[in-house]
Amino acid sequence: MILTIWNYLKNPTSAPFTIEEKAQKWQIFRRVLFLAIAFSIGLGFTIDAITEAFNIDLGDHGIETLIEKYSIYVLFIFVVIFAPILEELIFRAPLVLFKNFKYYNLVFYLSVILFGAVHLSNFELYTNYLWLAPLIVAPQLAAGVFLGYTRVKLGLFYSILLHALHNGILFLPFMIFTVLEESTK
Repeated sequence: MILTIWNYLKNPTSAPFTIEEKAQKWQIFRRVLFLAIAFSIGLGFTIDAITEAFNIDLGDHGIETLIEKYSIYVLFIFVVIFAPILEELIFRAPLVLFKNFKYYNLVFYLSVILFGAVHLSNFELYTNYLWLAPLIVAPQLAAGVFLGYTRVKLGLFYSILLHALHNGILFLPFMIFTVLEESTK
């Protein structure tokens, strides 16, 4: 599956899969979800190692700031339901508008880059390290590729669901830790 997505990334097209069976779509979906989570975790650890090794302070993550204002449950709804729907409608839904465009691949790449760029604001001090921007948002860039691939090949519903599950799986440990920490106060 990783080679299939890599080959797609080299030359994105707007051609969806011609899969009739839902079971086959779900099988592809599960594989893409696994890869998206694995890439996000791997890239996250890599970024942490690099920022630690070079003493780079990106400041607080946006979630840390939001947790001071909102309950963990409100954040969960925002991160797992609201943000995936909104971001998929903004960044991936319009891809079909360009399906016959000669330079569709550029539109696809632009949607990935814009998705990553929006997530720079998750980091308090990102402006001090704009030269590191591609590294800082590498997990979001990778997620943008997986979400875009899913959007084109399986449909908008699947990309929204992938985004929600991706965010939920990555947010769940933070949520559990926060709830446990609050219960000991």
